[in-house]
Amino acid sequence: MCGIAGVYNYRDWEPVDRTLCGHMIRAVAHRGPDDDGSYFCDKAGLALGHRRLSIIDLAAGHQPMSNEDATVWVAFNGEIYNFQPLRRELQSCGHTFQTRSDTETIVHAYEQWGITSFSRLNGMFAFALWDEQKRTLILARDPFGIKPLYYWNNGRTLVFGSEVKSILHHPDVERAVDPQALSDYLTLTYVPSPRTAFAAINKLPPGYVLICTPEGAGVRRFYQKPPLLHSGRSEQDVLEELRSRLVSAVKRQMVADVPIGAMLSGGVDSSMLASIMTELAGGPIETFTVGFEGDFKSNELEAARASASRIGSHHHDIVVSVDDYVKLLPHSVWHLEEPVATDSTLPFYMVCQLAREHVKVVLTGQGADEPFAGYPRHLGERYGSLYRALPTPVQRGIIKPLIESLPRNEPLKRAVRSLEVVDPLERMIRVYSTIDPSLKRQLLRGDVLQGCDGLHEIVQSWQSDVAHLDGLSQMLYVDARLSLADNLLMYGDKMSMAVSLEARVPYLDLELMEFVESIPPALKIRGRTQKYLLKKAAAKWISRDVIYRKKIGFATPLDGWFQKELRNMVEERLLCPGSACRTYLEPEIILQMLDDHQRKRQNHKRALFSLLTFEVWHEQFIKPSCWPSATHGKAEVVLQSPRSL
Repeated sequence: MCGIAGVYNYRDWEPVDRTLCGHMIRAVAHRGPDDDGSYFCDKAGLALGHRRLSIIDLAAGHQPMSNEDATVWVAFNGEIYNFQPLRRELQSCGHTFQTRSDTETIVHAYEQWGITSFSRLNGMFAFALWDEQKRTLILARDPFGIKPLYYWNNGRTLVFGSEVKSILHHPDVERAVDPQALSDYLTLTYVPSPRTAFAAINKLPPGYVLICTPEGAGVRRFYQKPPLLHSGRSEQDVLEELRSRLVSAVKRQMVADVPIGAMLSGGVDSSMLASIMTELAGGPIETFTVGFEGDFKSNELEAARASASRIGSHHHDIVVSVDDYVKLLPHSVWHLEEPVATDSTLPFYMVCQLAREHVKVVLTGQGADEPFAGYPRHLGERYGSLYRALPTPVQRGIIKPLIESLPRNEPLKRAVRSLEVVDPLERMIRVYSTIDPSLKRQLLRGDVLQGCDGLHEIVQSWQSDVAHLDGLSQMLYVDARLSLADNLLMYGDKMSMAVSLEARVPYLDLELMEFVESIPPALKIRGRTQKYLLKKAAAKWISRDVIYRKKIGFATPLDGWFQKELRNMVEERLLCPGSACRTYLEPEIILQMLDDHQRKRQNHKRALFSLLTFEVWHEQFIKPSCWPSATHGKAEVVLQSPRSL
């Protein structure tokens, strides 16, 4: 795992300021503390920068890396898990390799097959590839968006990086809030690709490339394989293939020249993963868990400890307090760089800190719920037609008013609002809307609200691939490319990289995912059992009590904290003079939300955490006083460290 950054002055070919490039690379030093490198093509106005976290071929994997005649260069962040068979195939085509690293495979694959080679890469990646003979810079992001890649383009210069902080070092890049992104963020609790919360900065969507030549820059997809659902195969046949592919995926992702461990909860996904790892390793592995102090009922500490005892791992855990949350939230937002209001972000940061004391790579269970149908919304989508078959007077005259009157049950209210909709695309948008649309309209100031209607287009861009499939298969496909990429995988990457830890996600192995997305919905939800086939597969490695225990997820006590310990702090932070929330939102509505939440009339936990995260993000990245003026070539630019809440 690494960090990349660079500049291409593609119109005037002006040489890139080396001092500027140095600042951009140092901004992502935490992503790669082991080595750094740069490549300059002054005649074309190009600079590539790289920071390295050494995982494979520790001695010879220096980047940026080139082919034999230095006409193709790459700066690469990630891992290519099938690089060994690709390497053998490329050697048979006459290519000569100078290293054992997976990075070199990208260079020779591009030489052999061009951009089509990217769809053959099974891994997590974001890279910049420079073709000197064509004066073409290519940016690419893996099909599920496991690794992030940002860029800024003003029609003359392209600036890119693994993190926004690198891009913000360029003196021409302005810092301003994108109103459309703010609207999307309040709806989803994250900003979907290709937007970011910064008005001028974009992120490359999963499975896309950006191709920049002296004539200009454009973005297009390189990976698009809508699933073909299996039919006519027996359940046992599909089950055995699933088990085989799971083991192969874990085996591929255990390849490393450094110590490796696993994140472990008490649930089926991580427990099965750790069990397979133990089997493949032939001995105990290192496992890591995070929990919360006090009597929080959704704590996974004891369940994780029990799982660790069963598999015989060397287990480590850490406990988070409310004081930790207050102290470390600004640090997690600083590393996220975008407002991502998932309350498990900070606990994940702390468990990554713990893991980094023992290993350099961890495998995580992220990515199983989306393709295997593990969320409540998936159950609603599977059986929603039964609700829509009810007479309209029953739906809208009895059920909907009853559900809307219930206090503190926002997920159920969202479900009813979405289930009544016939169109699958509109259903998805409604169920994804964590804040009620009417509340959001009240919350956003009128001048901000104007023109904020782009979410439909973003969701449809993925849904159109699978519009011919059933509603559940459509939702799972979109989930794996929208909320997964820009929410869970976003914080998974940023929090692990903040402490120089590589986090791998075997459930998103390309070969495994191509198979899983072809499994019919009847094998993903059976009756009320979600992730049906995955749980049957897990029975080979873990016990029934683990497989069928009630799903908790990565829950936190934030709801109670907002009612008690953090209530006054949150109000003061959101409504103080000069706050971002006062600038973009209606303070009276915020105050009402705080009061309703404290009095338990409504559950605004996610909305309030979204506002708090936005406020902290705005102070760190948008307020001019937080960033010193850049005087490249004269003085070092130091970004202000985040302060405590």
